[in-house]
Formats: sequence, C-alpha cells, structure tokens
Amino acid sequence: MKAVVKTQPGPGQVTFVPDWPEPKPQPDEVKLKVAAAGICGTDIHIINGTWRCDAPVVLGHEFCGTVVETGTLVKGFRPGDRVVAANPARTCGNCYYCRAGNPFMCPERVSAGYMIDGAFAEYIAIRAEMCHRLPENVSFREAALGEPISVAVHAAIERTQVHAGDVVLVSGVGCVGLLVLQVARLEGARVIIAGLEKDARRLECARKLGAGAVVNIEKDDLLDAVMQETGGRGADLVYECAGSPQSLETCLKAVKKQGTLVPVGMYAGPVTVDFNAISQKELDVIGTYGYVWTSWERCLALLAEKRIEADLLISHEFPLEQYEDAFRVTQDGSGVKVIFRM
Repeated sequence: MKAVVKTQPGPGQVTFVPDWPEPKPQPDEVKLKVAAAGICGTDIHIINGTWRCDAPVVLGHEFCGTVVETGTLVKGFRPGDRVVAANPARTCGNCYYCRAGNPFMCPERVSAGYMIDGAFAEYIAIRAEMCHRLPENVSFREAALGEPISVAVHAAIERTQVHAGDVVLVSGVGCVGLLVLQVARLEGARVIIAGLEKDARRLECARKLGAGAVVNIEKDDLLDAVMQETGGRGADLVYECAGSPQSLETCLKAVKKQGTLVPVGMYAGPVTVDFNAISQKELDVIGTYGYVWTSWERCLALLAEKRIEADLLISHEFPLEQYEDAFRVTQDGSGVKVIFRM
C-alpha cells in the first residue's frame, strides 16, 4: 500500500513508499480504508526530530475511514461502517488511569503515527474501542478534524470551564487554537486570538470565526491589547496553543490575578516559567493532554449539529505522493489545516 514513512530518527528522513506492508487486524482491531488524515503539529515535531519516533514507522494520527475488515473479537462494527478513530492505539486496560477512563495517562500507552504505524497510508489497523461511528451528516472531510476538535473540547470544557461573559485569550492560530476559539465562543466567551505575520491567512480565518479581537503580535503589542479589552484586569482564561516559550511568557503576564492559564501546545523541550508570578497572582495552571471518550462524543455532536466550522479550517488537500508540499504548507503558515485525501 502507499504510505508516508519516517525511515530514521532525527530531522527529515521522511519519504513516500509505494509498497509498504498492508496491516492485518488483530482479534480486537478493525482495519480501515483511510479516507482522510490531518497533519498535526506533532507530526511536524516528528519530522523535525524533536518528538519521539520509533522509526521506521508510518506517520499520522488524525484520521477517519471505512471499516473493511474486523478482528474475530470485534463487536459493534462491520465492513462498510464509516468511523473516526482516536489515539492511543493500545493501552494496558488495567492500570489506574485506564480504569479511570484516561488512556493517555497509561504508562504502557502505544500511539499510532510514531510508535506504531499510523494513518498517512491507504489502510490502518486500530483497536475497535478507539473507533466512533460517524453521524450520517458528518463528512469524511469534517471527520478528519475529529482529533483536534476533541483536544479543544477537552481543554476548554472538560479540563477547564469557560463561562458566558469570560474574556479568553488564545495564543496561537494553528488548528487547535482556532478550534479552542470556536468552543470558547460556544460557551459565551469573548475571545482574543493572537498569531504571527506569517499567520495572516489563519488570522483572517479567526476573524471569520467570530474572534472579538485578532492580534498580529509582530505589529501590535498583545499584552496591551488584552489589557485594553479587559479594562486592565487581564484575561479570565488563557490558552497557550502555540507551543512557544515566548508565547507562554506573554500568556503568564496576560492572565488576570486568580485567573487560569492552560498550556495546550507541545513544546520542543523544557521551558522556563516564572513561578513567583504564578504564586503572587494566585493562578490556576491546568495541564491538558489529548482527550477522553466523552471529548469524542461531544466532538461528534458538535459536528452533527453544525456548530463547529470544520470546513472553513481546511485550506489544502493533498494526495500522499505530494507529502513534501503538504508538510511545507503546514510549516510555513500559508495553510490553515492541511489534510491528505486517499
């Protein structure tokens, strides 16, 4: 089968393989014919060599498709079912965190796309319990954003709670940042969102999505903008979605006293944080990572009810053979969300 493969650890080392071995489903797995797969910031970290990768491995972990084969133990799915699937691909199922319903915390977690073969391929095998059946009115194109939507839902309404009338700052206008913007607005918040000069297309997308203020931080001072919007108080909740140490430092200054700071983005390495500011402002700092089962159920309900603008975020579609162009558009900011269509 066709696949985009990270052949070795380190920067680069990615290639298109026309004859990668097709997966065979284990007894508890379904085999999917991949319909669409999104490029995530984590994929870019893997390509740049700043994220773990057990090469050689097929990249990609945001995907949807059609069931073509089921393992002998699978119940509830059959060939022809349209599904979207979550990561992690495998967990122990018995530890405290698995039993508590948070598989991302499992110490034996195995994730598709960098630990085992992922979805930048024609087929993928995944545990059936990771799959969610798509509502009839949700397209594969929309479902390709299921994973980042679930991340945004988990961050904005499960790990934290946005209230009507809150002023929310979202730093970073990648796909997750734009989705946090949408989820926060659905809860009744006024949202300030910030990005760089190269993010012009994404900043314009934020305007279309109803951001209360859109800030190009290379032209305007973000802290001044936040204080102007809040009467000098600071934002009630701040979601750092850029994965940038400089962004995190500004977010720490922009959040109000007794406010909430939420690091959402993934950083390339350790970052330095002023813990005196956290103490002296009595901040809640809440980590968020991935999602849980309820995040996906909420995600699919929002898509089915057309309350999330998924299509607006998808700026480019590429076949697997054009993987270099797809990764370039993702990194240089000229795209918003880039997906592969098989």
